[in-house]
Amino acid sequence: MKLLVIAISPHGYGETLIGLSLADQLRDHGVTCHFVVEPSGAALLRRSGHRFEVIEPGMGRLAELIIDDVVAKERPDLIVLSDYWVHVGVLSRRYGIDPWFVHRYGLPLLPIDIWEWEKTSFRIDLARHREYQVDDHFLQLAAALRPVPLAHPKPDGSARARPFRVWPDDERVSARTKRHLWTTLGLAREDRLVMMATAAWQHGAEAGYRTAVGPVQRVMPRLLTHYLRGLPERTHFLFVGQQPEAFAELPADRVHVLPPCSPSRFGVLLGSADLVLSLNVAATTVGRAVLARIPTVVLTNQFAAGPPEAGPDGAGGDQDAARIEAELGGLSDAARSALADCRPLHPFRMWPLGFHSFLDPILTDNPYTGTFLHAEILDEPAVSQTLHGVLYDRGVRDRLADAQAAYLAETESIPATAEVFGDVVGSLGLRGNGS
Repeated sequence: MKLLVIAISPHGYGETLIGLSLADQLRDHGVTCHFVVEPSGAALLRRSGHRFEVIEPGMGRLAELIIDDVVAKERPDLIVLSDYWVHVGVLSRRYGIDPWFVHRYGLPLLPIDIWEWEKTSFRIDLARHREYQVDDHFLQLAAALRPVPLAHPKPDGSARARPFRVWPDDERVSARTKRHLWTTLGLAREDRLVMMATAAWQHGAEAGYRTAVGPVQRVMPRLLTHYLRGLPERTHFLFVGQQPEAFAELPADRVHVLPPCSPSRFGVLLGSADLVLSLNVAATTVGRAVLARIPTVVLTNQFAAGPPEAGPDGAGGDQDAARIEAELGGLSDAARSALADCRPLHPFRMWPLGFHSFLDPILTDNPYTGTFLHAEILDEPAVSQTLHGVLYDRGVRDRLADAQAAYLAETESIPATAEVFGDVVGSLGLRGNGS
C-alpha cells in the first residue's frame, strides 16, 4: 500500500512528527509513505528514509499543482492528513487553496484526529473574546486515527476514530548516555537538569499575532524566569529551540541552549533531564517525557482579565485582578506585577494562543492528565512547591513515576499500530498492505 501523507505544519514539529511516527511503524508491514511538508517538516524527513516534497506559502495555488503531480507520480492508495486542523487551516489561510481539493483524486482520506474533533464545537478559543471557527468537514470523513498519548487511550464508541500509539517503544535512555550528556554540559552528579522546549509558533511575530496574544506572549516568560531563578543554585536549565528573551535573565553558567534537533537526538536530551517543563499541555514533548519516565510539570492559566480600564458596565479592569487574587488566595508581588502588565489576559492551556475551553473534552476523564503535575502559572506558591518537589523530593518523584507506569500499562492494551491501521483502512474498503 502507498500513502500520501500531507503534513504541512508551518512552525510546530508535533503534527509532522506524529505522521512520521505512523509511517515508521507501518514501514515493515508493506506500507510506503510519501510526504508533502513545509520547510520546517523537511528537517524531520531528511534522515527518515521516507521520500517527500516541499511546498512553501510563497507558491500560493501552485502548491496544489505540486500535490497533483505527486499523486500522479506516486499513485497512492490513501491520503493521510497529519493533522486535520493543520490541513484545513494552512491550505486555506496560507495558500488560498480549498483544502478539500484532495477529493478530486477519488482516494479515501484518513485524518489524524489529535483533538478528538467529534467532541468539540469546532470553535477554538484563541485569545480573549476571539474564536477560530474550524471547518467541520471532518464529520463527513469515514474514519480517523487518534494519537496516544494525548487522546483517550480507549475507543469511545465512535466508529469513526481509533486510538493508536504514537511511540510504541520505551523512550528511556541509559544511565551511560545520561552521564555522557551531563559531562558534555558540565553538570555534576548532585546537579539537577530542567528541560524546556518551545516551538516557533509560540514566538510568532506577525502583527495580527502580536495584537491577539502579545501581552501573554511577552509577560509569562518573564514570570516563569522569576520562578526558575528561585530554584536551588545546583539547578541547570536546558532550552531547546527558540527561547523567550526573558530567559536571558537566568544565570548564564547554568543555562544550556541548543537548536532544534532530530527526533532521536531530542529523545536523548529529554531522557537525560530530571524535569520537563512545558506551557503547552498538548505538546508532543510532554507525551515523550511520559514514555521516557521523566517527571513533567505543565503550567497553564485559567483566568481572564480585561484591560486596566473597566468597561462601560463597570466590569473588568482592576475588578478582574481582585477576583483572580481572591480565587488564588492571594498573589505574590511577582505574579501581581505580571498580571498588571498582562492585560488583557486570556486563559491558555497552549501558551500563548489559548485553547483552554477547546481542550476540555480531550482532557476530561483522560488518564493522561495524571502522568504530569499541573499548576496555575499565577500561583507562585503552587508553582514553586511543584517544581522544587519534583526536583528534590523523592516521594513526589516516586508518586509521579507510579502514575506514569499505570498509564503506560493501560496504553499497552492498544493493539499494534499496524493492526489498528489495517482495521481502519479495511473499513475504507482497502487492505492494510495493499489495495
